[in-house]
Amino acid sequence: MQRSMYILVISLLLVEQAWGTQPVPVRSGGADQAYQRGVRLQQEGRMAEAIEAFRSALRLDPMRAVVYVRLKEAYGRGRTGDQIVAELRAQADRDGADFVSWNLLSVLYAKQGRWAEAIAALERTVQIQPADVDAWTNLGWLSSELKQSQKAREAFRRALALDSAYGRAHAGLAGLYAETEGEYDKAIEEYRLALAAEPGNSDYLYDMGWVYYRKGMTDEALKILTEASILSPDDPAGRTKIGWARLRRKEYGAAIEEFERALRTQPTYTFARFGLARALQAEGNDDAAALEYKRAWREADNDIYLLYLIKLSLQRNLWVVLLVVASAMGVTLLWLMRRRGLPQASKAESGK
Repeated sequence: MQRSMYILVISLLLVEQAWGTQPVPVRSGGADQAYQRGVRLQQEGRMAEAIEAFRSALRLDPMRAVVYVRLKEAYGRGRTGDQIVAELRAQADRDGADFVSWNLLSVLYAKQGRWAEAIAALERTVQIQPADVDAWTNLGWLSSELKQSQKAREAFRRALALDSAYGRAHAGLAGLYAETEGEYDKAIEEYRLALAAEPGNSDYLYDMGWVYYRKGMTDEALKILTEASILSPDDPAGRTKIGWARLRRKEYGAAIEEFERALRTQPTYTFARFGLARALQAEGNDDAAALEYKRAWREADNDIYLLYLIKLSLQRNLWVVLLVVASAMGVTLLWLMRRRGLPQASKAESGK
């Protein structure tokens, strides 16, 4: 997988999902008090104190992944990504058992494309604190994207052993089943478990719908994808998946509309542009399709789109190709006939 694709996938999976809105588990005791104190301090703008309160909550309750959301927000106030990395690394170096810093570092490293450091930070995190469900889950996501399937599977299962209802871990395992093993039924079951934990998560719905699409169950896929679009109507990846489902159903106009909607949100989304080209070609608009294939090729720097463009050009100019082939065959035939005639002509000359 190309580096640009890695950055896109890791940014979506590790940053937006790991630090997205998560339900706050109801727990009593010191961790809950520290968390609530951190929220109050954060609202008052006392970020240094809020950071320490959130860290205290995580030290008391490593499974409380929602605290990482607040902690990241507190760190990010007025700091660049590089500044946060430097600060966290300094803290981790001072305290070798600081699993909170190592976990946050892993996500920031991944966002920066520093894959080896991200993996090493996550492995350090779970070594220090094996009860950190968030770290195990992040290790699963990153390992999965780097095609380390066995490590990813083990990480997700460790996370689910700690919290059997942790949605992100179920979703990660589902993606692993679908992408690397082609076990779509298992993937669907894991997405259902993820949705049971987070019913309003449109990402899980979109992904489950896409598994149904890949399984060939287009009607069911479209139903689920449409349900997801109600929750997240402007998701370019989701709109693109709906477009592909519409295209398979030969609803070319509706498919074109979905792809164009995705591209309005994310103009360089090659998967949507490729779908638009395919839909335009299927509708018979070859000129527009050729233009979109060319744009996809230039944007992604992937020759597969050039091959589609060449194929379309050959189809549009089939009569020219046939004429050239027929002419070449005719010239070759004449050449062979003349070549065969030369020995006979030579014998006739020698007999005179």
